[in-house]
Amino acid sequence: MINANKSRGAAAGRTSERGRGASRRELLLTGGAGALGVALAGAPGAAARGGVGRQRGNSQEVLNVASQVEVLTTVVTTTALQKLASQLPQAAIDTIGAASREELDHYEVLTRQFGGRAATHQVWIPDAVFASPTALFSTLVVGEQICIDLYLVATTIWAQSGSPFLARVGAELVGNEGVHRALARQALGLQPNDRAFMKYSQVDQADGPGNGTVGFTTPDGAITSFEAAGIGFGTTGATPGAFYDFDTVRQQTPNPSFVNTLEPH
Repeated sequence: MINANKSRGAAAGRTSERGRGASRRELLLTGGAGALGVALAGAPGAAARGGVGRQRGNSQEVLNVASQVEVLTTVVTTTALQKLASQLPQAAIDTIGAASREELDHYEVLTRQFGGRAATHQVWIPDAVFASPTALFSTLVVGEQICIDLYLVATTIWAQSGSPFLARVGAELVGNEGVHRALARQALGLQPNDRAFMKYSQVDQADGPGNGTVGFTTPDGAITSFEAAGIGFGTTGATPGAFYDFDTVRQQTPNPSFVNTLEPH
């Protein structure tokens, strides 16, 4: 465990209502929790493999969890460019820059249009995520798969709650996160086009990062999987790292002109 008094990062030492450590109940009811870290490759699945019956969780819970996940993914991808750009080819810089903008767009739509609420804008990210381009892309492969699983959960819950528009938004988000996963696999020299259907709660059989991990069927499954990576939400995480402030980092998020389809329909 890292001593919080020795933490490094953009927001170390700051405290606020959003910045304090959030309880599990708060993460579900007033926000969510999401994380990316190299440890994700070994993080266990959190819930039963099924998914045929009616799922636990309601529309607001999923919106909150998804909003928190997008806080984290925006921070990870934007910070990755700052830390690793000198080690990346221009094509990878463009790809990561586009992904960071798209994750921020997701956050904006989920919060402003649909009322999602993230419990905290302060996230603790393991240093290992930014250790090298290989570490980053390995993290993204598994992290994007967790996002895919979360939005498949969301699509099901939103459909069951009688919100067909939200359900379609969930499907649109699955498509975007699937592209991110494929591009991260390609950067690692793995086959990017390896899914006939996006993986849901079953065991991941793909070669490379995440092989053997199990998905989930509830919003808290995403929380459990992400927290296992050592991420902290308003509090120091379990592995060496630093605090990052979403409100600060988002000011540096790129805005590529080629990114289009900026809102769901």
